[in-house]
Amino acid sequence: MNTRALPEDLSPVTAIPILRDHRWLELTSAANQAFKDGAVEPARRLYTRAVEEAERLFETRNPKDTAVPLPAIMNIACHNLAQLAAQDGNEPECRRLLILAFDRLINAARQPSTPIELRIACVQHLKYTLSELAGHLAQQFEPEPSIEHYTDRLREAVAAVSHAAAHVGQADDPRRCGHCRLTN
Repeated sequence: MNTRALPEDLSPVTAIPILRDHRWLELTSAANQAFKDGAVEPARRLYTRAVEEAERLFETRNPKDTAVPLPAIMNIACHNLAQLAAQDGNEPECRRLLILAFDRLINAARQPSTPIELRIACVQHLKYTLSELAGHLAQQFEPEPSIEHYTDRLREAVAAVSHAAAHVGQADDPRRCGHCRLTN
């Protein structure tokens, strides 16, 4: 971490800086332990709160000062809760959560106002998101939309992020390439 931590930002036990994702980490750890102990309903409540915390963190679009990358936080939070929904036989809820993770990452990757390092991280983590979603859709009879819908969106996002990364230092306006007609 490049910034100097103030005493109130330090853990009293370890004297190391408390990162922005500490609450999400605590919720996820407690939910994992509850699940391991067979306490499914407490685990579900904790995983739900972890998704809410992941959403709060992800909305900041600030990839700094977290122990876990923001796209991974969103993926893990949604996938944990989706797994519980699938175990309960609640396929619509499982699908909703898998699509939520996909949509959050793809939308951040496509958004020119998202910092380029976060856009790149989102694209990198979309392989996990898409893999989980594809596995779920493969179990459905003629899912709508089909997996091709999601792979097309991923291809478009990869192209946009690749273009933005290649031209980020070459244009006066980082949303528009200085030497071609493409916009990010």
